[in-house]
Amino acid sequence: DSKSAGAAGSTAILLVEDEFLVRLFAVDALEDAGFRVLQAQTAAEALQVLRGAPDVQAAVIDMGLPDRPGDQVAAEIQALRPGLPIVIASGRSGRELHERFAGQSRVAVLVKPYTAELLVGALAEVGVAP
Repeated sequence: DSKSAGAAGSTAILLVEDEFLVRLFAVDALEDAGFRVLQAQTAAEALQVLRGAPDVQAAVIDMGLPDRPGDQVAAEIQALRPGLPIVIASGRSGRELHERFAGQSRVAVLVKPYTAELLVGALAEVGVAP
């Protein structure tokens, strides 16, 4: 399914998710919506991908990564690319994350399990469209 995967000019999203099935679902949802998706399974991989991909326009980060918590990765990404819109996906209560990122208009919280519509909606919330 590569109808939009390599389309020039499409919005590039960095997806950081270590669970295979969740990553597969999210990639499909984002590509179906018209995004181009770059994938990482760990925080270290995410930062490496981001350094090599200046066209990334947003990141979707899972809270439960194997090497560091997602909110820490978000902070590292914000240090590398200030102002980059970020969606934090978590299976835990959204409230503590909403509080943690309160006042940051470029950060949205997405509670797992999520639908394709909620994922695309969270990106729209931080100003990112395909």
